[in-house]
Amino acid sequence: MTRVDVSDDVDAYGLAELATRSGLPERTIRFYQSADVLPRPDRRGRSAVYREHHLERLRLIAELQDRGLTLSAIRHLLGRRASPGMSVGDWLGLDETLRGPWSEDRPTIVDEDELAGVLGERPAGLKNRLERSGYLEHQPDGSWLIRSPALLDLALELQDAGIDVELSGQATELLRRRLARAVDDLIVLFAGRNVTEFAGGGTMDELATMLQTLRPIAREAAGIVLAHEVERGLQGLLQEGPGTVRRRPQRNISRRRR
Repeated sequence: MTRVDVSDDVDAYGLAELATRSGLPERTIRFYQSADVLPRPDRRGRSAVYREHHLERLRLIAELQDRGLTLSAIRHLLGRRASPGMSVGDWLGLDETLRGPWSEDRPTIVDEDELAGVLGERPAGLKNRLERSGYLEHQPDGSWLIRSPALLDLALELQDAGIDVELSGQATELLRRRLARAVDDLIVLFAGRNVTEFAGGGTMDELATMLQTLRPIAREAAGIVLAHEVERGLQGLLQEGPGTVRRRPQRNISRRRR
């Protein structure tokens, strides 16, 4: 292999030096070029000359792959810059905002003693019923996975009030299925607009601030809407009896947006 002489150009690398600086094999760099995610090198005679922007691009590719993007998605992102006027750096900042948690409730692992402390003096057999209802999952090492500590606390409060965990588990799953469909519809509704239009033509910082503001408002709005619907359903139950309770027809959001 012919090595290129770049001694008179501090911003120029041969393929071997680029491979050393990036920590990638030369064949991988060539593959990225063929996949159109790495710009072609300059030429000096028959030799390829790479520059600092090639090294920065390789680092960016690695970061995007760490985030789970395929080469096809990376090529698309780098080609269109995520949206008109949005740089890759802007997109990465927005990606961090979108990936941020919307709830502090996270699965946790506890041992037998810790779980006993959570369950307290409640009746024997409750642990197995919680497992059957999906609140707990026994791990191979003998520990327990609490899928949602907040939902487990609610289930225990309902249990103490006389509503068994089997019923609350079914109610939780019903809500999850219905809310999952509603969230999918909401994402279609909001994502149907260009992200800069959605931000009111503002900056990326303004968009990130808007999304951060939206998180607690979305949770509060969901609670308010649910409370209204529970009130409506209970009023119908009290006024006309259980036989009159009917499922409301599904609304086609995509059809209404045409």
